[in-house]
Amino acid sequence: MPSFSRRALMKLSLLAASPLVVPAIASGGPALSSKTVLVIGAGISGLAAARMLHTAGYRVTVIEGRDRVGGRIWTNRSWKEVPVDLGASWIHGVDGNPVAALSRQFGIETVVYDVENPTSNQVYDANGRALGSQESEQLAQLYEQASKLLAQKVQGAASQLSAQEAMQQVLAGLGETAAQKATVLELFSRQMEDGLAADPQDIAAWGLNEGSAFDGHEVVFPNGYGQLVDRLAAGLDIRLKHRVTRIQHGVSGVRVHTTEGELAGDIAIVTLPLGVLKEGGVEFSPALPVAKRGAIERLGMGVYNKAVFLFPHVFWGEAAVISQLNTDKGLWANWYPLNHYAKKPVLCALHGGIPARLLEGMSNQEIQDDAMAHLRQIFGSSIPLPTGLHVTRWHADPFARGSYSFPQVGARPTDRRDLASPVNATLLFAGEATHPDYSGTVHGALLSGWREARRVLGEPV
Repeated sequence: MPSFSRRALMKLSLLAASPLVVPAIASGGPALSSKTVLVIGAGISGLAAARMLHTAGYRVTVIEGRDRVGGRIWTNRSWKEVPVDLGASWIHGVDGNPVAALSRQFGIETVVYDVENPTSNQVYDANGRALGSQESEQLAQLYEQASKLLAQKVQGAASQLSAQEAMQQVLAGLGETAAQKATVLELFSRQMEDGLAADPQDIAAWGLNEGSAFDGHEVVFPNGYGQLVDRLAAGLDIRLKHRVTRIQHGVSGVRVHTTEGELAGDIAIVTLPLGVLKEGGVEFSPALPVAKRGAIERLGMGVYNKAVFLFPHVFWGEAAVISQLNTDKGLWANWYPLNHYAKKPVLCALHGGIPARLLEGMSNQEIQDDAMAHLRQIFGSSIPLPTGLHVTRWHADPFARGSYSFPQVGARPTDRRDLASPVNATLLFAGEATHPDYSGTVHGALLSGWREARRVLGEPV
């Protein structure tokens, strides 16, 4: 069966990422600059920028609205001996990946959890019947054929052509049955929802060729992704529960207004998620340049949510990914057994796009009841009820307003660079949405933070 992993989508572009140099992380030295830098946001991009500047001897203050660091990296430790990553989970490709290198530098344990290997995935039909190997292989071959044609079609596609329209045009030219084409279109929707956290009708077709991917295994953190941000944050001046409301900026410096007072500095690095910028809850004075405002408006903010269940025992076998076709409203289409590395009977359902938004409108009890109905269809009525449940609602989160960015219909290839461009050399921007090659990833966010720190240091970016 085709892979629904985020890295599989990234590889549609056929671009391989080059190995990257990771700066050494050390404690701050003596103040080598009289400048004060305010970093807005304590996600990984903000922490990466702050850590590099702190190490270089700058006076740095990180301003964060939440009561924790990490942003969309969030390890929940409320279940005994079972850390659960409710935000980012994977390092997508370890070869040359700066997040993998940084994790090794910090001595943080990772384990391989590849989801691209079709032999380790099990697919069920709408009635809960497991697809045989021959049936799965035929479907995988058809999907691969359509994907290759799609990759060619979207090159130079008009900004208003959606990914769904492009795939429909590809399928129209194939001599397959209507049922086969419908299944391929469903699989494509799944990949878009998983890879870009959006519905294919909202994704710009040209954007499927945006960016690149790292090779190597995909890995996860058995003790939580949060270890990485905790190490980056150690020793920094971080003001938690300081929600930013207004940013004044000019050639002479910046003033940041928060719910807990004002802070002044020479430079501000804004790492707010695209969803927060789109909502407009933070006022910029003077207003941001037209090109930057246009980029914020045109780029999309996807929604990707998890429902993580703790069970008394494992009942789902050895598959790395469990998928079901033609599920109601796209819910419960993909399950990821976390017991492979968590050593506890944990099962995680991932939802992107429309299904993710549907999940946010349900109560935890409704989510549990609906999920159990689907699992019983596959594994039988005797399976146990869960003993624990975590549900994310990233779109409702006022400090995120979504999960990660995507190239929305109408967006331009230059939008990410416009979003990243500095204003008056005193107002800088970082975050996954600003990276032209690695948007929507932790490594993209990390690299963007380092990029802006280097800009402050006067180094080439």
